[in-house]
Amino acid sequence: METQTTTRFETRNGLSDETRGQMIDLLNKRVADLIVLRGLAKQMHWNVRGPHFRQLHLAYDDAAASLDEPVDMTAERVSILGGVVEGTPRM
Repeated sequence: METQTTTRFETRNGLSDETRGQMIDLLNKRVADLIVLRGLAKQMHWNVRGPHFRQLHLAYDDAAASLDEPVDMTAERVSILGGVVEGTPRM
């Protein structure tokens, strides 16, 4: 399997370069997915209407906030593997 990531920094882990590249690509895709999901939750938070506005507004805000840590942890793993965190679906 060919990897898309070209920039890698040296690390002190025992993974092969090929495995590191595959993991970096996979994790970068998950970072982008989590960021998009967080954005969708915020969009719902901003646009909720109706009789249950308050409860839904808070629930969507909490959902968005709960994704901050997974985004950060996943991105940090890319860095640990020596990769560059891309963080957007376009990249």
